[in-house]
Amino acid sequence: MKYYKVDTAFGRCWIGYETSPLLIQRIRLPGRAGQQETSMQVTAHPSANVLALAEALKRYFSGGDIPAIPWDDLDMAQLTPNQQKLLRSVAEIPPGSVRSYGEVARLAGFPGGARFAGNTLAKNPFPVFIPCHRVIRSDGGIGGFGAGVEMKKKMLALERR
Repeated sequence: MKYYKVDTAFGRCWIGYETSPLLIQRIRLPGRAGQQETSMQVTAHPSANVLALAEALKRYFSGGDIPAIPWDDLDMAQLTPNQQKLLRSVAEIPPGSVRSYGEVARLAGFPGGARFAGNTLAKNPFPVFIPCHRVIRSDGGIGGFGAGVEMKKKMLALERR
């Protein structure tokens, strides 16, 4: 897998991708554990699609547009059909809004599946584009986030502006 680094107003993000065919494998946000540049194959000249995603991340973290989801470029095959269904449900949450883990599970067709939703979102390979940061606990608590709870709070605040 190749990585392209993207410096944003919130810190450095990484886009992990394969080239034949072009498929985005993961997006790593600032603060996410495991971002060891020395162990990554970093590229300086990615494809136009990767550059477009990088620009979308920069705009988002600068308070600009909420990026469209590049479904055709995302490697959804790494996820089970049920995980894909849940992530597509999460993608429907409007910017500035939140839903509980139980709500997104129910909307995806998994009533009583709050734990499944939490586990799936903890492994969401495409944060920002699939907005798992918009999912909170049923008691209104912020819940977890791979890039850290503070990052989740900052992203929600950014979208509420």
